[in-house]
Amino acid sequence: MDDFIVSARKYRPQHFNTVVGQSHITNTLKQAIKNGKIAQAYLFCGPRGVGKTTCARIFAKTINCTNLTPEGEACDACESCLSFNSGASLNVYELDAASNNSVEDIRNLVDQVRFAPQLGDYKVYVIDEVHMLSNAAFNAFLKTLEEPPKHAKFILATTEKHKIIPTILSRCQVFSFNRIKAEDITEQLEYIANTEHITFEPEALQIIAQKADGGLRDACSIFDQMVTFTGNHLTYKSVVENLHVLDYEYYFKLTDAALNGRLPEVMVTFDEILKKGFDGHNFIIGFGEHLRNLLVSKDQYTVQLLEASEALKKRFAEQAQLCPTPFLLKSLAVINKCDIHYKSAKNQRLQVEMALMQISYLNAAPQDAEKKNELNSGFEIQSPQPKAIEQAQPVAKFTGQPTVQTSSKPVVGFSELKIKSQFLLQDNAQKTQTIAVEANIVAEPQATIDVELTEERVLNCVKQFADEKAKSGNKQLYATLTSSKISLMDKTILIELNNEVQKEMLVGIKQDMLDELRRLVNNKQTQLEIKVSEIVGEVKAYKPADKFKLMAEKNPALLELKKRFDLDIEY
Repeated sequence: MDDFIVSARKYRPQHFNTVVGQSHITNTLKQAIKNGKIAQAYLFCGPRGVGKTTCARIFAKTINCTNLTPEGEACDACESCLSFNSGASLNVYELDAASNNSVEDIRNLVDQVRFAPQLGDYKVYVIDEVHMLSNAAFNAFLKTLEEPPKHAKFILATTEKHKIIPTILSRCQVFSFNRIKAEDITEQLEYIANTEHITFEPEALQIIAQKADGGLRDACSIFDQMVTFTGNHLTYKSVVENLHVLDYEYYFKLTDAALNGRLPEVMVTFDEILKKGFDGHNFIIGFGEHLRNLLVSKDQYTVQLLEASEALKKRFAEQAQLCPTPFLLKSLAVINKCDIHYKSAKNQRLQVEMALMQISYLNAAPQDAEKKNELNSGFEIQSPQPKAIEQAQPVAKFTGQPTVQTSSKPVVGFSELKIKSQFLLQDNAQKTQTIAVEANIVAEPQATIDVELTEERVLNCVKQFADEKAKSGNKQLYATLTSSKISLMDKTILIELNNEVQKEMLVGIKQDMLDELRRLVNNKQTQLEIKVSEIVGEVKAYKPADKFKLMAEKNPALLELKKRFDLDIEY
């Protein structure tokens, strides 16, 4: 039986033009080789499985090729290329810094750098996971990295660029590798499948590409696993089952049910998803991704952001036309809130269910409001027009013939009218029904004229306010107001208190107190000022410490008593 080679190794690119999704880097390297502008050190950084080590090997192979193609690629025919392809080249030295990260390892590397290559022009030293080197090893490497021999080239590869010290970064040309797009990964998987004579459904490869999260090596590993599981025929159903990925049919079904307010169907579908072993957090994240795809599918300009097959894009476009944009935006806000609070929730299932309930109600709420408007459509209310009188009455206009009874009492601020009406309706059978309609109507703010303020009126209103608070059980506020000095300065009510404690209590309720006083004095321009009066003469003691201080001034023996028995005073 032939030895099996995984796809990630078997189909590893051998030339720059076969590297997937990193054209901005491969083109730069090819131009540097063609123009003879090869730097002494390069730093390749980026996520795992995106081609860092592959590009380093291709670069080492190409700069030693004796017969470059016009495009700047290796010829694969010269002695150097053949030895490189067979793995016997001595011009490439790879060091795993994860396990060789000491100063001694770097010293051994520096000793080897002195020797010139036996075949070709350059020796390339590839140091993988370079961020794992210790600070001492980095410092030991600085001089050689900055001024290496002419034949030595260094390529450093890492997934964590931020862990590399700045002195290393400044000596390298930095190349940042991107995550590979799902479309590019899908195309590469199609090429591998066709080469290996494996039949597939496009949706199956799309799922593998999305699961790989931008890493081609991960995608190849998943591809090999799925081929082993399905037996040379990849189907969408078998892939989602084996990868434990939730079928997008559930998301389409849930969106349709929530859009039409079918909450029972939404709850039953979510329960079915949980019974299949899917995590609630992963579900809510996937549902948010589905709604996001619907949102970008509503416009031809943003549909390019959708990573899906053509058939799936068509389904997204069809459902997107049925979903109002406000519904999608509000649903995404609900899902984002659920995602944030999921891990801290004691009942995580209830957290997701509440989010689904809110989403199901979003599109139903406007319908409920329309029904309420239909019930209230029997009459309409006209806002009262301001008149040059002290107190204005609201005017109600009805489309029917109701009898309106209003109170003759003067109206201040907001008025409430209780209107009772009876409508006689006749149907086709000449039957008469009497329908009693009772409605509470809140009129708009009335046009009033501010009453002139006098000190006597202000004092009476403050006393009335204090009495109301005393009846409601707030004796402390009553005592504070009745013991304070109250005066009127222009349109400002000035309350002078005895101490800071009383001031802190009134400042906390200042706005509510001002609103109530404005109502009582019937003047909206009234202002309120609270301050502590400057008392000349005897100082009143309210706190225990103040009382003790006054008593000690009259009887100094108390200080001796406090000191002898080591007493403390409550504050």
